[in-house]
Amino acid sequence: MAENKPGALAAPLPNAPGLIILALVLLIAGALAVDRLYPMDLAPRTRTRVILAENAVPLRAFPDEKGIWRYPVTLDQVSPLYIDALLGYEDRWFYLHPGINPFSMVRAAWQWIENGTIISGGSTLTMQVARLRRPVPRTIPGKILQIFAALQLEWHYGKDEILTYYLNHAPFGGTFEGVQAACYAYFDHGASELTHAQAALLAVMPQSPSRFRPDRYPDAAESARNKCLDRLLKLGVWTLPVVEEAKQEHVIAWAVERPMTAPLFSRRLNREAPEGMGRVETHMDIFLQEAMEQLVQDYVAGLPPHVSAAVVAMENRTGGVKAYVGSGDFLNLERFGHVDMVKALRSPGSTVKPFIYGMALDQGLICSQSLLMDVPIDFNDYRPVNFHRSFSGPVSCASALAKSLNLPAVQVMDHLGPRYFYAAMVNSGFRIKLPPGAGPNLSMALGGFSTSLEDLLGVFSSLGRGGKTVKPRLTQDAPLEESDLLSEGAAWIIQDMLIPKKGGQFRDADRQFAVKTGTSYGFRDAWALGVDREYTVGVWVGRPDGTPVPGHYGGQTATPLLNLAFQMLPRHDGRVPRPASVTRGTICWPEGKEISSKAACANSRPAWLLDRTAPPTLTATREDPGPAVTTLTIRTTPDGHYRIPHGCATNLPVVSTRLTLWPVALESFIPPAWRRKNIIPPLDPVCSATGQISIEEPVRIQGLENKAVIIKKDETRDYPGIELRVMGGNGPWYWFENTVLTGQGQRHLFHPKHPGRYQILVVDQSGAMDRISVELF
Repeated sequence: MAENKPGALAAPLPNAPGLIILALVLLIAGALAVDRLYPMDLAPRTRTRVILAENAVPLRAFPDEKGIWRYPVTLDQVSPLYIDALLGYEDRWFYLHPGINPFSMVRAAWQWIENGTIISGGSTLTMQVARLRRPVPRTIPGKILQIFAALQLEWHYGKDEILTYYLNHAPFGGTFEGVQAACYAYFDHGASELTHAQAALLAVMPQSPSRFRPDRYPDAAESARNKCLDRLLKLGVWTLPVVEEAKQEHVIAWAVERPMTAPLFSRRLNREAPEGMGRVETHMDIFLQEAMEQLVQDYVAGLPPHVSAAVVAMENRTGGVKAYVGSGDFLNLERFGHVDMVKALRSPGSTVKPFIYGMALDQGLICSQSLLMDVPIDFNDYRPVNFHRSFSGPVSCASALAKSLNLPAVQVMDHLGPRYFYAAMVNSGFRIKLPPGAGPNLSMALGGFSTSLEDLLGVFSSLGRGGKTVKPRLTQDAPLEESDLLSEGAAWIIQDMLIPKKGGQFRDADRQFAVKTGTSYGFRDAWALGVDREYTVGVWVGRPDGTPVPGHYGGQTATPLLNLAFQMLPRHDGRVPRPASVTRGTICWPEGKEISSKAACANSRPAWLLDRTAPPTLTATREDPGPAVTTLTIRTTPDGHYRIPHGCATNLPVVSTRLTLWPVALESFIPPAWRRKNIIPPLDPVCSATGQISIEEPVRIQGLENKAVIIKKDETRDYPGIELRVMGGNGPWYWFENTVLTGQGQRHLFHPKHPGRYQILVVDQSGAMDRISVELF
């Protein structure tokens, strides 16, 4: 045996701790390098989107390019029962392990060696998420890659984030991914409402999604569910009574139906939603929406072919859209069911008249009972007519608006000013699309522009919101956009005028709402808008292709649907409180002034006054010289039978009598007893020598409008003669053409010889005059 020589050095031993540290450093460095080169994230594999009602019920889901349906959900939106079943069955130590469970993996490996086949996979939920995020083959190298990916996830993300990804991406058969999609597909409710039996079934389904589909293989699904329940009982997750009761709930093969509520509304939001937004949350009431859809579908079934309809209901306080039916039947091609008529631009007909009157109230031009003229009026080159081609003569503002008369609305618009109306409406957020090349004009009062049902909904909400409009909000994250349109008092008076009356203007309204209808030119669009304090509802009926539907108009076709729609709203008190700026008063026709006693007026009217203002009656047009109503003080005999003009020498006693003359334009429409010839007494026979003195009212030329244009089409012929007449003043009257005296008397023949501009002037003996300008071509 060899002996060590003295002084010999021993061989150096390896530095084991140093090698271990070095190996760990190299391992960590390698892991960091691999993590950097092959990062893991929890981004969705594909983009899907679901449109949700206000209670998170899906209205419609839009799959990804592969047809996968996935409804994004958060951890707190899933029933705790499912979380208990999932963790108890799949990964009890999920919140404790670092992404892999060595004990489970050793057990799975031993079972594999002992049985020669895979009994359990040993995968944790984190490892399953890693495979969902980065699919690998089911081999040993694949398992190693899966383990490393799981460690990456645990390194970069929290447990709740990993679990949430699983909840949204786990396979549940067919094209359904995620627990929320599975719940609505197989149970017709959300993941927050699961029973114990349903939670157990969903916990086991991802193991074999196709084989355990309850809609196709209910027996296999029930067997797998019961196996899960037994395991949860064994582990003490659930008690025996809970498990036994859950097993009593049989799996039934219900047909799978994908949600298709509010299809046009959902399609619109899907197109408008930002890229990457998986959940679009709305204000929609799912039950109200379904009822409205059925209502509209049933209603249009009784209308002519190709006719569609649209209904929108909005909550005034928030602007949230509670129901949105864009067409009569989404799947009916004959009725253009794919066309969304809520946002389509159409002529609004008479629907904007309330805001003409409302602005006029704020401008101090009218009160609720002001006298207006429903008579033929020529507004320069614009000659509107009423819908029924008839005229009512003198009407109140309230009556004109309730009957939707055209002439009074244009008369008020003329005094208000089309540009003022246009600017106020547009500034409130209302969309007005005028014809090409056109500017604001009087035809806007009768729908001479295009807008949408959605825009009308916004402006009509002002009548229930104290004069403030609110833009309809389709989604919960949409901002609240309000604008001032009318004063609170004007808005209240207008909505009061639009509430259908039952025996008088002043009444207690219970469950009533203001209604305005409209019909576009040629019977193309029938409208009806309703509003109270809580809700605004809009209805459109017509053909989306713009073809006329003769005989169908707002009051006949759209109003019944509006009434039915309003009855479906939740019960509420819709009465709008009367503001302090609105008071009751009594005005006297025809002047329009407020009176303190009805006895002082033969034609008194109870009215709502804004800021205690009772304006005088408007003239027929803005350019007409005023006032519209003439008040005369004449001398008569004490019995009023005869008129005594100035200059008449008589020994009879004379008294002063005050007479009020109605506007000349209304002479043919008022009762005979109110007309000039019947209220102005004749001259006393003793005074006949003084001449025929006319009544002292403003001098007016009749026969030609101011700024009239005459065009001679035949150059070989002279201009035609035009007979003019003077009304009012004291004769004799003198006529001038371009400052040249051309005639005398109450009538005058204007017979021009040459083209150009003419000024025609008439003067009476007192110096009162009227003039018009005429241009000849």
